[in-house]
Amino acid sequence: MDYLTLALVLFSLGIILLLAEVLLPTGGFLVVGSLLFFALGVGIILARGTVTEAVVAVAALAVGFPAAGYVAVAAYKRMSVGGELESSSAPLEIAGLAELEALKNRTGKTVSPMRPSGSVEFDGRRIDAMTEGVMLDAGVWVRCVAVKGTTVIVRQMDPPADVADIDAGAIADEKRSPAANIKLEASPNPPASATAPPVQRASLDDFDLDIGLDK
Repeated sequence: MDYLTLALVLFSLGIILLLAEVLLPTGGFLVVGSLLFFALGVGIILARGTVTEAVVAVAALAVGFPAAGYVAVAAYKRMSVGGELESSSAPLEIAGLAELEALKNRTGKTVSPMRPSGSVEFDGRRIDAMTEGVMLDAGVWVRCVAVKGTTVIVRQMDPPADVADIDAGAIADEKRSPAANIKLEASPNPPASATAPPVQRASLDDFDLDIGLDK
């Protein structure tokens, strides 16, 4: 392979790296590689070529360097804009994750059947959650045991003490009220005939029968 062919190969590699930087921005690494290939190609021509070839190589290098610089600046701007977009969206994602992390060890109640995913209400706010593989009905008390990414993991628990007392009192009232109604229905007002004292009949000896025997 003569020096001109080698120089053309190096120039071609430099151009390929520039195009790759445009399509796949790497922050300027490919631009640096392309500049090295251009410099090697020009150096080979200057060392082994004629004056005309050297002039052509220098002219090509003069055009190639500005083009490489432009591509490098454009790639840097794209990376900086992408970083700004990511930084602006990061607080929103962090805020959402922070709210979910705050649900750990909080108690709530299922508002839909968990099969095993569903909705759970924490302090009046509905959150999409998932059990540890257990199927639950709606209205079951649960506790948040973990937050994996954006998934809230809950586990069934006993009702809180105050809620359990209220439920027990309501159940006791419901049990007492039918018995009271039964007693009231079982003991109606007795009829007047049943409560009146018995009438005592006078015997015949208590009356003086005047049948007119003295006449």
